[in-house]
Amino acid sequence: MYEIIKVLDTKFYFKKDLNPLTNEYDYHIWIRHLIEPIEAITAYFKKDNVVYNEQNDRYEAFSIEDNVTVYYFYKNNKTNQVLIITAFRKDTL
Repeated sequence: MYEIIKVLDTKFYFKKDLNPLTNEYDYHIWIRHLIEPIEAITAYFKKDNVVYNEQNDRYEAFSIEDNVTVYYFYKNNKTNQVLIITAFRKDTL
């Protein structure tokens, strides 16, 4: 299950997983890394370093200001459709 959040002309897709503590669906990035979608979106727009990881077929970006790394790819190769794979703070690894 995915939830779409539209910001400006960009659609961000966030996976939702069953939270074993609440038995409700929450964002994957929240359950795994305590990152809210708005934090991931902000880091995406303020990314400083972007690397394409060919082996995993994804982009890996880091926002220095937010201290957040975002892994994502473009759905259907459209840069206005961003599927967020995961997001995490650098100091939580």
